[in-house]
Amino acid sequence: MVKLIATDMDGTLLNAAHEVSDENIKAIQYAQSQGVTVVIATGRAFYEAQDPIAPTGLKVPYICLNGAEVRDESFDIVHTS
Repeated sequence: MVKLIATDMDGTLLNAAHEVSDENIKAIQYAQSQGVTVVIATGRAFYEAQDPIAPTGLKVPYICLNGAEVRDESFDIVHTS
């Protein structure tokens, strides 16, 4: 059983217009409804990563700066290095 999905942003989650497609939004919502944690994993800083995600209304944790910062669904920092 899948418990966690981690996805990169550029070229993976985001389309050519740097937006999350409706199809990806629905897939994330479905995964979450099945109890799967979906995490954004990126080299971007949090505020750069959040810009294209915020309009979707998705509540997801973020692994930013190549793992140097981790934030929960409420955007609270839970780990830094």
